[in-house]
Amino acid sequence: MKKIVSWISDNVLFVETIFLLAFIPLYPKLPLLDIKNTWVYIRAEDFVVLFVLLSMLILLFKRRISLRTPLTIPILVFWIIGAIATIHGVLLIFPKIANVFPNVAFLSLMRHIEYMSLFFIAYLGMKDPRRLTIVIGTLVTTLSGVVLYGFGQKYLGFPAYLTMNEEFAKGAPITLSGLSRVPSTFAGHYDLAAYLVLIIPILISLIFGFKSWLIRAALATVSLLGIVLLFMTVSRVSFFVLFVSLLVVIFFQKKKVILFSIPAAILLGFLFITFQPTLLDRFKGTVSEVDVLVDANTGESVGHVRFVSQDYFKDKIVLRRIVRDKADLAYAIMGKETSVKDPTESAIYPSSLIPDNSPLVTAVNVSNGENLPQGTGYINLPLSPVVQRLPSFFYELPPNVNVESTISAQILVIQGDFIVKKASAYDLSFTTRFQGEWPRAIEAFERNILVGSGYGSVSLAVDNNYLRILGEIGILGFTSFLVIFLSLGIYIKRFYRDLESSVSKSFVLGFSAGLIGLSLNALLIDVFEASKIAFLLWTLVGITLAILVSGAKKELNLFSELKKAATSTYAVFVYLFLLSIVLFSPIMENYFVGDDFTWLRWAADCRDKCSSFSSVIKYFTESDGFFYRPGTKIFFDFMYSTFWLNQNVYHLVSILLHFAVASLFYLLALRVLRRKILAASSAFLFLVMAGRTSF
Repeated sequence: MKKIVSWISDNVLFVETIFLLAFIPLYPKLPLLDIKNTWVYIRAEDFVVLFVLLSMLILLFKRRISLRTPLTIPILVFWIIGAIATIHGVLLIFPKIANVFPNVAFLSLMRHIEYMSLFFIAYLGMKDPRRLTIVIGTLVTTLSGVVLYGFGQKYLGFPAYLTMNEEFAKGAPITLSGLSRVPSTFAGHYDLAAYLVLIIPILISLIFGFKSWLIRAALATVSLLGIVLLFMTVSRVSFFVLFVSLLVVIFFQKKKVILFSIPAAILLGFLFITFQPTLLDRFKGTVSEVDVLVDANTGESVGHVRFVSQDYFKDKIVLRRIVRDKADLAYAIMGKETSVKDPTESAIYPSSLIPDNSPLVTAVNVSNGENLPQGTGYINLPLSPVVQRLPSFFYELPPNVNVESTISAQILVIQGDFIVKKASAYDLSFTTRFQGEWPRAIEAFERNILVGSGYGSVSLAVDNNYLRILGEIGILGFTSFLVIFLSLGIYIKRFYRDLESSVSKSFVLGFSAGLIGLSLNALLIDVFEASKIAFLLWTLVGITLAILVSGAKKELNLFSELKKAATSTYAVFVYLFLLSIVLFSPIMENYFVGDDFTWLRWAADCRDKCSSFSSVIKYFTESDGFFYRPGTKIFFDFMYSTFWLNQNVYHLVSILLHFAVASLFYLLALRVLRRKILAASSAFLFLVMAGRTSF
């Protein structure tokens, strides 16, 4: 017993690391302390992490450990910039905007420090690489527990503890319906999906590292069950990024089987979708074609319209409303009287006048997140084709709206001037991002592009972690955040081959692939802000870096390596891309100009006869009575047939093409001039000067 206590005392940070790897994913997010001005709570995991940090501080004061790690300076710089951004936001920005609170801002800053502090715990605790087997065993056991609990939620009625809204966050147990997405022990299905994206590549990579077939079989079984659980989350983006992560693993582990693994993975995916069709439905519903009712006078959308039979109105009272302008329409939809009244007509609309194919718009009530509500983001609605014109439409009121009339009614017939357009629409998830969350984050970024508006200045969810970082701590914070992972990538690149253990190599490779998947996931989900994911991520970063440093056979000058990375060819491509976006993104809202209309007219006339492959070949051999510009013809032929008159997409593709040409120009200049600084300067000049005449 004395030896055990002594060993724990000598290895307390490692014991705490193992405990955190198991406790954080498995323990549900039950609230303990309320925070004013937000429905984010302090939970048990926060006290556990606080206890762990106190133990590290004690060891630090006793000089048993040192905080000198390869990432200490990058992390400290990130924390300092976050603190400056938050103080700046609280003092200068918060007084000018609504619904932001200083206490939430400072607690958010402390939360980010709390997340990253686990890196030091794991790094300092992982003294011996041979302890990696204990880490792997903990990950396998934990994932097994998460999978079993998720299956229990799906089939046995195990309770879920969610934080997706204010009521759920109070900690009440929820029994999922048959159509609900499974969150397992996490606060939501997106968090669970992000966890699986991070962990599954590690376990699959380890299959190639162990020689024991029994261990391989166990890893494969748990990984497969994890993939099944991922399908139960119905997360489209996580499904895609996991596929990318696994391709990375297979490519570096077994390059020869990569060509065979892609068809096998696709086939396996189709088999899973067969048993989980909801995921396929979500992919299909990302962009759908809908009928949109539009006010002919203002061009604004009223909502989705569907055509129903006369029987739909049976035993329902229909009231008449006449509208002339936007205000009348708004009053009518709210159930209020309009300014236009016809005393010669009855307020009740006779059922005999209701046609058999009647246009019906249903009011928004409570959306389940799957179907498109009114107000969804339409793709280029002003230029969508008109299907028909309507003198009236029927509007079904929500149950909680009382009509201003002596007669109670469920449906209004609104008479005016309306048209029906056939338009493409994003689903609710993307609409929320495009119309609400992302614009708010961009607005926060524009208040101060260097340090943003401070932590807590954007909404609880942005659903793009990079936009969130830019909005809260600006370009400086975003750059310092990237430098942390760039430094980690440099260590992986330099020391991966020095590792002698195949298990260690497989672990590092699997974590790298999972991190790539998580980084892609962050484009549409705030994965670095989700507490369970953030705690696990920084713990695994510490473990991975400790393994790499312990196996290193030479010293590494991180500053010198960062300098090389910042001046590399890939970095120049990034600079050119960013400059392209900054310089030319304002044209996205502009309409077509000049010769665009000439080429659009050509594309419209050529639409039926130019789609074949032989016609495309002719662009290079003859002009066919029009300009001899094969590249331009291919561009407008493809764009017109695919995006019609959506000018935003045309401009975006033009910007990307201009960036691609500038990148090729840089490579050519580098070959001729032999100096990166001259080649990069030439490429930047080409980008700016050619762009002035290209757009």
